[in-house]
Amino acid sequence: MRDFLKKMNFVSISALVLAMMISSFSLWSLRKSAFYKPSFLVNTINETSFDYIILGASTGLTTLNTKTIDSVLGTEGLNLSMDDTGLSSQYLMLQHFLNQGKTTKYCILAPSANAYDHSTNDVSDNDYRFLPFISETYVYDYYKAFSSKQSKVLKYSRWLPMLGVSYYNAELFYPSMITVIKNKKRNRFDDKGNYTYPNLKNSRVVINEPSNLNVSFKNKYVAKIKDLCASNNIELICYFSPVASKSISVNTSLYSIINHSDLIKDEQLFYDDIHVNSNGRQLCSLKFSEVFAKRINKIKNE
Repeated sequence: MRDFLKKMNFVSISALVLAMMISSFSLWSLRKSAFYKPSFLVNTINETSFDYIILGASTGLTTLNTKTIDSVLGTEGLNLSMDDTGLSSQYLMLQHFLNQGKTTKYCILAPSANAYDHSTNDVSDNDYRFLPFISETYVYDYYKAFSSKQSKVLKYSRWLPMLGVSYYNAELFYPSMITVIKNKKRNRFDDKGNYTYPNLKNSRVVINEPSNLNVSFKNKYVAKIKDLCASNNIELICYFSPVASKSISVNTSLYSIINHSDLIKDEQLFYDDIHVNSNGRQLCSLKFSEVFAKRINKIKNE
């Protein structure tokens, strides 16, 4: 029996060590890759100074095309938006951007409209993408700030990386194997961080008389993003992307706003109720360029 227990202990310890080695390698491989936006920013973007960056969820990712904007204005922009994220995630991305020694004149914040008024915050579905940088204090502190199961898994992965890699195995382990072979592969975004939906329209998208959504900026992470921008001499602009059959009104003078919520009346330019397709993105990017150019010139002349 004693020999059996010794063998079991040996097997258990060996399995634990092997799991730790594999998971550590997975995170290392992702950290050195371009697969997810946090790693893409570190390993692919050599520029240190930008005219603007875009932070947001899928709306920011798919509505504004930095290549179109830059071709019109002669600027240098970068889209750091990630799908399925909240304002807390966008705050973390801004910290991550600044921690790399990079600077920007403007931060375009483009989450979903509802996110501005969320009273509770937690890690977002795709916050595991920062896990390869768990050794950074700002990443660990971010995970530690919440109390959900997912946040605890991410937090404790600082010491037991197999927790996060096994919990998010499809999102971390398998992509890490891809990056071993294709280190420069990106997860559905171009070399400036942009992504677009095809020119298809969901049959459920119908433009009716718009209902009104009142936004009051109650989410504490809006203020945290604004404060972080201010401390780094960054001008924050909150952008509202088009929404089918909905008009957004803003109840604050504390934030600079570009409101394109009711810009598009043609349902053929929507992919679904809250996302434009490629043609819609082109229209939004051109209209944004017009407004943004006026904003830049106004500040220059002040």
